[in-house]
Amino acid sequence: MKGNSPARQRPFARLILMAALVLAVLSGCSSIPTTGPVGTASADSDGSSLVDTFAVAPRGPGQGGGETPEEILQGFITAGTGAADDYSVAREFLTDSLADTWNPTDRVLIYGADPNIVAARDGNTYSIQLEVVGALDARGIRTDKASGTTETLSASMEQVDGQWRISAIPHGIMMSEVNFSWLFLSHNLYFYSSNFEFWVPDTRWFVQKSGIAANVVKAMLEGPAPYLQGAVSSAFPAGTALARDAVPVVSGVATVDLSADVLQDSSDLNRQQMALQLQQNLTHLNNVNTVSMTVNQRDVDLGKESGALVEAVADPEAGSTQIAVYENELAYFKGVEPQAIEGIPSVAEYGPRDPALSLDLATIAFLNADRTSLFLTGPNQEVRKAADGASLTAPSIDPEKWTWTASNAGTAARILALPPGGDADQILTLSVPWLDEATISELRISRDGARALLVTNSGGSSHVLVAGVVRDAGGVPKTLTTPLELAVTTESGSGIPATQPVDRAKWVSEDAIAVLKTSAEGQVTPLILRLGADPEPLAGLTGITGLSVGKGEQEIYVQTQAAMYKRMGNSWYEVGEGLLDPAFPG
Repeated sequence: MKGNSPARQRPFARLILMAALVLAVLSGCSSIPTTGPVGTASADSDGSSLVDTFAVAPRGPGQGGGETPEEILQGFITAGTGAADDYSVAREFLTDSLADTWNPTDRVLIYGADPNIVAARDGNTYSIQLEVVGALDARGIRTDKASGTTETLSASMEQVDGQWRISAIPHGIMMSEVNFSWLFLSHNLYFYSSNFEFWVPDTRWFVQKSGIAANVVKAMLEGPAPYLQGAVSSAFPAGTALARDAVPVVSGVATVDLSADVLQDSSDLNRQQMALQLQQNLTHLNNVNTVSMTVNQRDVDLGKESGALVEAVADPEAGSTQIAVYENELAYFKGVEPQAIEGIPSVAEYGPRDPALSLDLATIAFLNADRTSLFLTGPNQEVRKAADGASLTAPSIDPEKWTWTASNAGTAARILALPPGGDADQILTLSVPWLDEATISELRISRDGARALLVTNSGGSSHVLVAGVVRDAGGVPKTLTTPLELAVTTESGSGIPATQPVDRAKWVSEDAIAVLKTSAEGQVTPLILRLGADPEPLAGLTGITGLSVGKGEQEIYVQTQAAMYKRMGNSWYEVGEGLLDPAFPG
């Protein structure tokens, strides 16, 4: 997993070792009231190292009995910041019977403005009104909510020994957006692509408390998020579980003890794939370097080395060569001057637009001037028509050399996929029911081949979506899963107003996307999006008309009518003129 090839080096571990900074912020942040000291850090045995640094000690209910129902409810909401001892402080605000059954991890409602608590007429029932910017489910999957989304929770109160307590309230906790950002950690789970050649990230959120390594393994064993189901694979059979609810970490070695049934009918190759998947999922935690897989506390025999074992690649490369239209022909661009492509015929008669390139540079796709036909060519190949349609999207070529585009004829968009070396008779139309009332302006297959990035328009609003690519055993695409939507406005959790459409989107890395957002005044702003995170606006540039992205946040290019520019920090510098529709492989 730590070879010399850049494509096979694991990404840097996420930065959570900022104890001094967090201590300073938490101690001075009035939105997280505490009555006890912040926990100290230690090199523990559960894979969470400094997570106790983030622990807070919220106040429990007063013992004098003078608190009002509103104050008890507010105290309960605030106590959601204290995950220690299974949210024991929050349970103090509940009646004994409810405290025994309440499930704090069922979901997290993330709110913006302070909650509004309103009493009902009977005096014992209350409504908690929230402006919800996001929600986290029991599996740690975050969903952002449209701007202005509200939710009302009902709570019942009763007196216990002269003190008000909550007798009924929905499962889960409520937390301000600020507190959520400090107390929860974003971590990518990893599953195999369907061909076991790539790692596919599945972004989850975990509360920063003891036991995070075990929580990561349990989440991985439960399987991928809904939008990836059917598009990715796991080496672990369904139903696999930890033998005990802990993953101890000693001197950088995480020991994962699994239930015995994991080995039933397993091959050497399968067990080796399991070991690699555990390594990929846990070594991104700050204090895990290697992983030991055991069953009944005995090391699992991984068997003999096999040539069938493929070392899956995380965050695949995009190459350094862009393809573009230059003087009505196709050309390569590597950051200096456009270069003619040797061995390809002239395409000037088609008025080429939106070219695409495979990573090995062997396959080239492009549209004609009015975007009604898709053509394929390549070095030492003739030009051949692959598809006809209406308002075709810029083609995308996946790692298996399938060429993708979308046609927007009528009221329903169609996803088209052409097999490697195929012609018009072999093109597939994928059945994607959720696209029935949408048009598509962008379709980009991820560099791992397991996900599709789409920009759609429906109901007067644009949407940035990520869906899984479901393939059969032979790698033939069958459909796209029901997608996950990414928030695009710079207000966290906000939806996309119709006056600020997005029509371009490109993969930046395995879990980041760049888009172009247009304001009502016509101002185009590039943004970087990540799952469950605030969009990051980049520096503006007058007259942006296009976007191309290599691998990484510094490999972002924008185009204007006059020139092409590359990102440099928080600015742009010109790198070329006369280029039209440049694109990296993919």
